[in-house]
Amino acid sequence: MDLTGRTALVTGGVGLLGSQFVKTLVLAGAKVAIFDVRTAFPSTLSEIRKYESSSFELFQVDITNTEQVKGGFEGISSMGMETPTILINCAGLDTVIGQTSLEQCGPFEDYSEETWDSVIDSHLKGAFLVSREFFLRFKSNGQKSGSIINISSTYGLVSPDQSAYEYRRQRGENFYKPVAYTVAKAGMIGFTKWLAEYGGPLGIRVNALVPGGTNAGQRLDPEFVEEYEKRTMLGRMASPDDYNEAVLFLASDASRYMTGATLVIDGGWTAK
Repeated sequence: MDLTGRTALVTGGVGLLGSQFVKTLVLAGAKVAIFDVRTAFPSTLSEIRKYESSSFELFQVDITNTEQVKGGFEGISSMGMETPTILINCAGLDTVIGQTSLEQCGPFEDYSEETWDSVIDSHLKGAFLVSREFFLRFKSNGQKSGSIINISSTYGLVSPDQSAYEYRRQRGENFYKPVAYTVAKAGMIGFTKWLAEYGGPLGIRVNALVPGGTNAGQRLDPEFVEEYEKRTMLGRMASPDDYNEAVLFLASDASRYMTGATLVIDGGWTAK
């Protein structure tokens, strides 16, 4: 699946999965722009930077800010990159830095409005603003074929299994998987369906990818990994690169008759 001559935009491209998607697109021949509030490359991108130094550019953009989104697209043009015809909406918060665990992961009755707004905006408002600008520039530049991939989650299809976090409550942490993340990821699937119907006549396909839990190594509590893995049919969490081929499929012409769909890759989590 060759993407030579194509330009892609990946929001959240510095993150665990986003950086994998950037790498995948670059190795398939695409030029890639990254929108992220972070500016430090993870090891996934640092390695590829050594021999693909001109294949991707990072733009520091807060995707919940209209002017910054427009400025990011202007930056793509100013770097001599073509108008993106591939967009991966991968940005979004799970929890908010600087807030207490009780505010974010405590009982629903204590969940803060500030956290709700931050999480919902980072997923849904951000995807809306970036997609809107993508459509505007796609049309104004006379493009005929495009692909948008919205990254959802198993928790956008089913409720979190709060029993998987019982071990934390037993050790004194009043922890629950937060509500806003589930709502945001479910919203990404609804957004996908609406955008697919609107984009069809323009030649823009829009699909959602639903990944399962991904093992981030030392960043994850070993007890959580154990609880998660025994709930999946394949008996393990995903590796960060388990979704790369699916992203390449959705971005390329191999999925040319696929739009409005939700592709679930979760080790069987939602099939039970």
